[in-house]
Amino acid sequence: MGLPYKTKLLVFSAVMGGFLFGYDTGVMSGCLVALAGDEPTWDLEERDSRKELIVSAAIWACAVGALMAGFLNKFLGRKISMMAGAAILTVASFIMAIAPSWQILVVGRALDGIAIGFVSMTGPLYIAEQLPNDWRGPMTVCNQLLITIGILVGSIVAGIFEPISGGWRWMLGLSCVPSTIMFVLFIFMPKSARWLYFRGDIEQAKAILIELRGTEDVSKEMNEIAEDFKQTNENEKLGGKGFEVLVNMMKNKAVRRALFLGVMLQLFQQFSGINSVMYYSATILVMSGASANKAIWLSTAVSTANVTFTFIGLFGVERFGRKKLLLGSMAVMMLGLSLLGVAFIVITNSSKAMDVAGVSDCAGEIIAESCYSCVESNNKCGICEGASGSLMCLSTNVTLISDITQYCASGVTNIEKVCKTKESWLAIVGLIIYIMGFAPGMGPLPWTINSEIFPNWARDTALSLTTFTNWVCNSIISQTFLQLSNAATPSGAFFTYCAITFVGMVYFFICLPETKGISLEHTEELFESRLTFAGFKAGYEPKNKNNYLNE
Repeated sequence: MGLPYKTKLLVFSAVMGGFLFGYDTGVMSGCLVALAGDEPTWDLEERDSRKELIVSAAIWACAVGALMAGFLNKFLGRKISMMAGAAILTVASFIMAIAPSWQILVVGRALDGIAIGFVSMTGPLYIAEQLPNDWRGPMTVCNQLLITIGILVGSIVAGIFEPISGGWRWMLGLSCVPSTIMFVLFIFMPKSARWLYFRGDIEQAKAILIELRGTEDVSKEMNEIAEDFKQTNENEKLGGKGFEVLVNMMKNKAVRRALFLGVMLQLFQQFSGINSVMYYSATILVMSGASANKAIWLSTAVSTANVTFTFIGLFGVERFGRKKLLLGSMAVMMLGLSLLGVAFIVITNSSKAMDVAGVSDCAGEIIAESCYSCVESNNKCGICEGASGSLMCLSTNVTLISDITQYCASGVTNIEKVCKTKESWLAIVGLIIYIMGFAPGMGPLPWTINSEIFPNWARDTALSLTTFTNWVCNSIISQTFLQLSNAATPSGAFFTYCAITFVGMVYFFICLPETKGISLEHTEELFESRLTFAGFKAGYEPKNKNNYLNE
């Protein structure tokens, strides 16, 4: 059975939050490259920590926004939370577009992050609560699809505006367009039927279900919500409200196990390195030997693969089930990460040797032996072709520009930060294979599964905590990638992510149950008994127990 028009519009409105999340990720990859050239007084080229702060400010703020959204969702509802996120995003986009300093840009990024924390936590929850069971999985994956489309659009916008002076301001400012559209659409969207029922407005909840299902026969679903409402009331009588819900969750074995699984899903999604790949894809490609503008457009190819392979998740989540799709996804990701690690070993070893006799120490710190060690070992160093055809490692400082005429071939006017190498295609292939694995499984499924495995009385708090985990881990990864690459080499960073992904794959193989086809009111029963091997089988029959608080 198809979905009524109003339900389709509801899904589209909710996944606009995913698009904004993706746009922010995609545009930052090119924005970092453009900022370094457009704003030389900000010293971004010499200070990786400032680049990482511009990226991570939004991500740490997302973690705070996710926690705030838990309370906002509980007391004001899903609709108001989404509208608040859209409004803050619009304000943040204007602040970023006119930022006179990198510090003000960080402030705008922080506001942007709080808003994205709101919509990233609330969007999948709103979709899951408003749709019938057999549509819940595919439509929640739609949120991830719009994230990938947002990343692609962000990459294209970055490629278009990168050659323009001050183009980064347009890259960041244009996010006000989809955020405004999202705000307007949500004016006409209904509140969550389940949220209304739990607030005591049973008749309005029923009317919304009838409108969204396109049928008067919603008695079965209303009965399931009523059963969940009864259980929640019993739990609240025993454990209280507010902060005591968290205490409730820790006492309840089933919910405690579900919460641990949900946290692990978000942790391993981020510690597999996805946002290092997406935020720094252009930087990674520059490391591998591509020019700045070419790297931005090549990162668009990575984003295109992200969109394309998300469709596998969209159509496969109900056919294959959550668990098989997740494990297959992680296996392909490990292949891509391994290839990226190997690619940078090959690129480093094949990097053209320097003319040691004419090498400059740039800042008194290094004597480069190869092009790659010159460019990567010191942010003040670059290369040029010498008169004999050999490479020279020289300072990029404009006050030492006289070195160009002394060491470089006639006609050379710039010191470059790129080592041209024939092996850079290996890094491109590694990135695309990694995204081929991530997009259909590890990308959407942590959000899908987390929106399914908690009882209604704990859902707001649990989703707030798991989303908070996602953003904290995202912050750690994005704030340490460049430093990890410098300390352990890029290949060491990617091999580290590969090892973490393997550990996650083993954990999920053992502990992840299948939630395909199970109603939201009964998924917690999957965690009642101690899990030693969850298996792949779907179609669990609920036991219809009333209360599990003191088991």
